[in-house]
Amino acid sequence: MIVIGLIGAIGSGKSTIAGFMQELGARVIDADKVGHQTYLPNSLSWQSIVDAFGERVISADQSIDRKVLGDIVFNEPTKLSILNGITHPLIYEAVTEQLEELRRNNTKMVVMEVLETVFLTDPKWKILANEIWVAVAPEDVIIERLEQSRLLSRSQIKARLAVCMPQAEKLHYADRVINTNIPLQELREKITSICTEISELGPALQQRAES
Repeated sequence: MIVIGLIGAIGSGKSTIAGFMQELGARVIDADKVGHQTYLPNSLSWQSIVDAFGERVISADQSIDRKVLGDIVFNEPTKLSILNGITHPLIYEAVTEQLEELRRNNTKMVVMEVLETVFLTDPKWKILANEIWVAVAPEDVIIERLEQSRLLSRSQIKARLAVCMPQAEKLHYADRVINTNIPLQELREKITSICTEISELGPALQQRAES
């Protein structure tokens, strides 16, 4: 099974790339969505998050209000570290369980969509992937995307981008850099070409992962 670690800043186009790969038959694990499960009432981390950040982060349905929590942690790095300490071990455990299940089912290719602040700062994440892809786009394009899709203010977007790893540092880890600031059809064709190449390189990638 070939596992692609897909990273990039918020709004960089990771989900679009993952969607195209899914159309081609790859299975997608979105670590961010896995993380959302830790915000649900009665989850293992729900009480820890409330204890750390107070009842102001509880929404009407008793789940964690991600927008309120985001405004807190993305403006105070120490609080972001506290949140990561609560959620990241649970996210890692859930993702590795999904990978093992997919491997048992003889899945050919998996794309693991993960924020680089998780993936590149914890060595055990990197060894899960055969290749690391970095999605990139100009900051003004990212801001425009997020204003339209997330309904975030410019200051909220800037705060979220500020905690992302500098692009030059991310590129140091990249096996492939995917520029998403191109027409969608062109991006789709590019992803199709890369996935075809990877399928042909399958045995070599597997051998590299095992060495």
